[in-house]
Amino acid sequence: MIDVKLSMHILELEITTRCNLNCLHCYNRGYENMDMPYEQIIKYINFANENSVSTLVISGGEASLHKDFMKLCEYLEQERPKLTNISKIVLQTNGYISNMDITKLRGFDYIHLSFDLDDNKIRKIEADKTIELAKKIKSAGISPYFFTTVHKNNVNHIDEIVKLANDNEIRIAFNFCIDTGRNKEVLLSTEEKIFAIKKLLQYEKEGKISKLRNPYVNSYKELSSDDDNFRIKGGCTAGIAACSILANGDVIPCPFFREVCGNVNENKLEDIWFNSEMLKELRYRKKYETCGDCKYLAYCGGCRKSAYETSHKLNGFDKNCIMIGR
Repeated sequence: MIDVKLSMHILELEITTRCNLNCLHCYNRGYENMDMPYEQIIKYINFANENSVSTLVISGGEASLHKDFMKLCEYLEQERPKLTNISKIVLQTNGYISNMDITKLRGFDYIHLSFDLDDNKIRKIEADKTIELAKKIKSAGISPYFFTTVHKNNVNHIDEIVKLANDNEIRIAFNFCIDTGRNKEVLLSTEEKIFAIKKLLQYEKEGKISKLRNPYVNSYKELSSDDDNFRIKGGCTAGIAACSILANGDVIPCPFFREVCGNVNENKLEDIWFNSEMLKELRYRKKYETCGDCKYLAYCGGCRKSAYETSHKLNGFDKNCIMIGR
């Protein structure tokens, strides 16, 4: 066990680049097919446990297309009772697992199902089949939840999406479409983001959706701090409390922000976490351009992926900030 506390709360393992879909808003499109070696997956599951990483996410691509996925499921089902320092082990899937024996997935605490309405022009999905799968997962004793990305084609259908989830007693969480450089036509305008945030915050207040985690939400809620001793209290977690390991061993600050800060085949993950100049820069919020002087900095910091996309700097101003002009 490592003596120095990592303060890494979320570790995501993108175990494969393989996917059965090609969603327009996906941040992981265009990679050649590659699987993370099984032994490496196990190594970082145990790393997460040894370092008290509270949430471990297994994703892809479509994680269930990894050639050793069933072997991994067997390992987790057997070992989960021993992995006591990990609060949640989450499987992210687009629903490809629907034809599997769901009981084999009991090593996962939660199964995150991508969810949207039919004919949304971004991803091929049948809402009824996803709802049926969620119920099957629940019957197997695993907690399912829907995860919906709000984009230009569904922003006016939030009520319908929330109603579907609630009517079927399935938890649902939301995020906002991130600029991948390929999906400009479906990105939300500032006005649409504010519209969606106001609506979703009301649903959160009513207990109909999970807590909104997007950094813009904290600034909209006017969570601010004037502490003399600045301390990060929320907002963008990229490289601050979270990171991801890709199938080829590359380490990135978050699944959306795909700038490489190291590779676990060349250096230990803990060395990358502590010594990467990129991660150090991301953690020094006071040096962010414009954002660094904002009263919402402690709870927001902007989206670093968006900031990099719009300013071409790690510590640049997030020009998609919804507080501009307010």
